[in-house]
Amino acid sequence: MLISSSRSPSPPTRTLCKYLASFFHCEYVTRGKSGLEDILYGMDTETLLIVGQYHGNPASLTFFDSEGQQQLSIWMNVAFHDKPKKSSSKGSMPAIKGNGKLAGLLADLLPESDNNSTCSIQVDDDLMSFYCNGNNLFNLKVKGFKTTDD
Repeated sequence: MLISSSRSPSPPTRTLCKYLASFFHCEYVTRGKSGLEDILYGMDTETLLIVGQYHGNPASLTFFDSEGQQQLSIWMNVAFHDKPKKSSSKGSMPAIKGNGKLAGLLADLLPESDNNSTCSIQVDDDLMSFYCNGNNLFNLKVKGFKTTDD
């Protein structure tokens, strides 16, 4: 997975991008003046995550496939807790936990988790909680989500 942001990200948006990149053990690239096509062209992964903002605050997560087709959009608010710590399961994807529609969509989009991972995402249809080594790092309060099928 590759993570990027809107063209002129605010400090809170850049912080969330860096937290997500650390959590997912993936690369965060600053977008600058690059268009979506430019990012997709240089990408060597199957999923691109763009963190959008509204009035200077992170407000959306949009997942694209390697061909630029939007797969999932999530509108949300962020609540930071602790600064993410280095995980002992370096390089492994976190587990997706939850039974709702959003949990299933994320499990389909994100690379399969490693059973030895100490990190997880607890997903309900109105809250995503990011955990690593038993610590709640941050929460995303989900306002809504939409897939390409909706």
